[in-house]
Amino acid sequence: MKPLQNVEVPSFTVESHGSTFTYASPKSGEASMDFLAGTIGGKDPSKSRIILICQQNSESERLKSELAIRNVNTIRLSADDPMVHQVLLLWSKGYIQQALILCDGMLKFLEGIEVHYVIHATLPPLKKFEERLAMLSKSEIKAEMLVITGHNEINNTNSGNDINKLDPENAINVVVNQSNEMITKLENKAMTSHNMFFEDIKPLVSAEPTHLRLLHLKKRVSSTDSKGCQTPVKVSDLQKTERVSKPSFGIADIRGALKDLQKLVAVETIPTPLDSVELEDKEQQSLEQVLDRSSIGSVNSGSSTKSESSSAIEHSMTDTDPDGIGSGEDPPLARASSPAAGVRHHFGVLACSRHLLCPCYSMTGVPDISMAVCQAMHKLGLLDERARGIQRFAWPHVASGKSLMVVGNTQTGKTWCYLPTLCQRSHGDLQRRPADDHGFGPTSIVVCASASQGSKIEHWVRQLLGSLDTEVDVEPVEPVEAVVSLWEKGNVAEIACRLCQPVGILLTSADLLLQLMTQHHSKRSPIFDARALKYIAMDNLHDMVRLLPVVTMKLLKRLPQLFDFGQGKCQLVVSGRNWHGGQVMDRLLSLMPDVLILFEDPLEASVSRGLRLDTQLVQASQKCAHLVGLIRGRNLAEQRVIVVCMGKAEVLELQHKLGQLNVEALTCCLAEEGLSQVARWRAASRASLLLVTDDVVPKLKCGPIDLLVHYSWASSWMRFKHRFTLFYENYKTTQSAQLGHRSVVLVQETGEVDSIWLLADFMLKHLLPRPSHLLDILAHRRLTDQPNGQAPKLCRQLTAFGDCLRHHCSYRHVLGPQELLPPDHYPSEGKIRFTVTACNSPANFAVRLSDRFPTTTYFLGFPMSQLSEQVQRHYEADANRVRHPYPMPGEKAVVRNLNRYERVVILDVEKEKEKNDKVVARLLDSSVEILTFKASQLYICEETFKDQPGEAMEVRILGLEPGNLERIWGEDERQVVRSQFFSRTPNKRGRLFTAHVQFAIHETIFVDNVYDNEGNDLLGFIGGRFNFYHENRCLGKLKRIVQATRSCLNSN
Repeated sequence: MKPLQNVEVPSFTVESHGSTFTYASPKSGEASMDFLAGTIGGKDPSKSRIILICQQNSESERLKSELAIRNVNTIRLSADDPMVHQVLLLWSKGYIQQALILCDGMLKFLEGIEVHYVIHATLPPLKKFEERLAMLSKSEIKAEMLVITGHNEINNTNSGNDINKLDPENAINVVVNQSNEMITKLENKAMTSHNMFFEDIKPLVSAEPTHLRLLHLKKRVSSTDSKGCQTPVKVSDLQKTERVSKPSFGIADIRGALKDLQKLVAVETIPTPLDSVELEDKEQQSLEQVLDRSSIGSVNSGSSTKSESSSAIEHSMTDTDPDGIGSGEDPPLARASSPAAGVRHHFGVLACSRHLLCPCYSMTGVPDISMAVCQAMHKLGLLDERARGIQRFAWPHVASGKSLMVVGNTQTGKTWCYLPTLCQRSHGDLQRRPADDHGFGPTSIVVCASASQGSKIEHWVRQLLGSLDTEVDVEPVEPVEAVVSLWEKGNVAEIACRLCQPVGILLTSADLLLQLMTQHHSKRSPIFDARALKYIAMDNLHDMVRLLPVVTMKLLKRLPQLFDFGQGKCQLVVSGRNWHGGQVMDRLLSLMPDVLILFEDPLEASVSRGLRLDTQLVQASQKCAHLVGLIRGRNLAEQRVIVVCMGKAEVLELQHKLGQLNVEALTCCLAEEGLSQVARWRAASRASLLLVTDDVVPKLKCGPIDLLVHYSWASSWMRFKHRFTLFYENYKTTQSAQLGHRSVVLVQETGEVDSIWLLADFMLKHLLPRPSHLLDILAHRRLTDQPNGQAPKLCRQLTAFGDCLRHHCSYRHVLGPQELLPPDHYPSEGKIRFTVTACNSPANFAVRLSDRFPTTTYFLGFPMSQLSEQVQRHYEADANRVRHPYPMPGEKAVVRNLNRYERVVILDVEKEKEKNDKVVARLLDSSVEILTFKASQLYICEETFKDQPGEAMEVRILGLEPGNLERIWGEDERQVVRSQFFSRTPNKRGRLFTAHVQFAIHETIFVDNVYDNEGNDLLGFIGGRFNFYHENRCLGKLKRIVQATRSCLNSN
């Protein structure tokens, strides 16, 4: 936060039609921002609804950034945002109290909404100003107006009055002349029309114009002290006018004041922005784009309708937004950059920060670290003599109270980057809290991806806090809980009660923390205290996004609504395996104004910086010719190209082939022999390729490069990723701003399956273009190389998607004759109408056909058919329930599931020593889910019920799959579809859905889409909410599997 200066600005005031107009002329852009910050800060947010109006989108973006630096919280609205009406509704009712920043095109949304204070951030042309006033006149309350008429640094474009290109004297003339023109126009309108907004303008004090001019010019504009020095009006003096009556004067008197004002106000010219560069690819957001699109100090703005992140790397980049849409008047937006002074590459880590980076050697080099913490870490076997690479940068940064984001592989020490400091300071804060009268809520929160991971962290936390307790001589006034953990949904209410008292560290999962915030925290009975909470850590964010994407986004939106993440406030630490682009990173970085980003994974770092990653399928005999085609047309003296091979033999062979094609290539196979050639290649800019092996990559100092070609796979995935360290020099030079670096992987169909799978998985997780050719290789190799024909269980991916893309699969990929055709009562074509009984995922659900098995009653809110009702009534009687003595696979039985008795078919029986065998069974009537029961839970199925076919059928959207190779939907995604699209409310519990059958195989019916009674379709519902892929070739894959199986059966 930038400290506010004692702001003094010349100003004068006019009253018109019940509204007060204050014209202020700051002396500089910096003074203008300080003046606005002081004016907004002096208002009571609970009583004053403030809006700031700009002419262009770029002005509003920069205005928000400048105010955020001065610790003034604002919300920037854009006309195309779908949430604008909801935000304005909450703002009008007082639930949101920040000032709003908007452009002229947004004023139409304010009609009928109470506005108390309007700030015109720039003085527009007269016609535009009149349109503003006409729109604002429709507000419920006549607002007080503040007009900035002098220099304004937020206006970096020509916006009507082109002050930026004028010298100070001419600039003030423009302001004065424009104000005179406006006054003349207003006088004419007041005389000709009684219905105009300015018709009742009149002076509050009757006096001679000249006398009045001099009087108010001395009092308001340039009052002199005893020494004759000019003393302009202060912000505090201007704020006092809200409570006391202030003299003013009419339009006839403003002219003279403006003439005198011209002699007193000095206007500084605005620096011309750097030349902009058009972005080549706006769809792929690099790390620089995500950081630089946002305001530096955009913190604690959770109600903002558009995510705006903190710029954390390129401090010299312009604050432009490639995706910004506002009034539609902005020129094409781009950005320019200069070398990133805060980017360093040491200890195998890429560190990005706006702050000075001072790495340490070990924990002893961290300021103010407790020796008890060091001893506890040593006992846990976690404190080596030398810190790990990411810890060297992280420990001093976190100890200074700044935010941290760590992206790296597993087992690299990400959690211990923040845990020692978090525990030590949480312990100290907790000891002081009773005296500070912060009587509820945690001091720190650690959000974990799973209970197993959280339990391990909880063990470490208790060990560290236990060592710190030995250093405390004085017991706290009241006993407090140092650690509170929450991993079960059934314990949420209990933990909420315990949080009503001061506690230390709360460890929980993302979904349970969101439940605490939304269901158990309120203004009347709060359990989280923003004053007391100092630290929030999100550990293994990648698992949260993968397993609970919807919940994770809701949590990121909720955090800034409850807590203050400004500088010196709540400290946020995030660790994870992957760099998440898009909204996830936008929202995170907006809460981290002083972030340090550490990359332990070179591939993650390169993609986050905008690397263009391509994969090209080539034949082994054509690889060299394909490489020559890649570099054709390149000036190798200026565009540096490196080709990486696995070993020395491959490098020499490739050099020989290139020589035959008249392509010069230097080689570097051994560090002792080749590094001198690399230095000459780098310094002399020779027009040649550089061929290297994986062994020399760690020691290679090749400078910035433009193209990295992977001629063959590395011996391991880790070595392959390490090749991308060759791009690190790009990020410390001006070439990083061009975002032109590219990497091409040459892939063969007979290549490494593991490497192909890992690369395809990486591209899907990072929302890169879908590598369909790689996925086809994986699917083909799975069916040919690993048929698993003797495996007892059929692969579910095969019958659901027509192929298998698992990394390792032990299931069978060959259909048997009994698995080829669906059951006889399954429809194979035409339109079906059904009741949804269970939602297994957004693309897969259990249904019951309404024409064959209509709903007759409801039991515990569940629709029951006639058969289900008969089974329920029969087995409710104790005499009719007979335990099954010897369950066998293939038999039908009855179990009690969710307080309902229903039929199942036994799939497998697992023998146990205690004679209480485990039985694997599939539900027949309410779902197609496979569950495990104890043998004692099974009852004999009466013969009357055995002959009836299963009523539940599995329905799947053809080709709809999640955006990951595991093809696993998030649990919260399933809950969204179940509770919103397939909801069974009391008013809609009898809902019927329709679909058109495309295909049927085994026990699955494939449909193109699902529609409800109102015409809403499931694909449209999913499309605006989740990350998914629609495979158009799925039907062809399924038919080929059926054809291949039939051909195999006929040949036998």
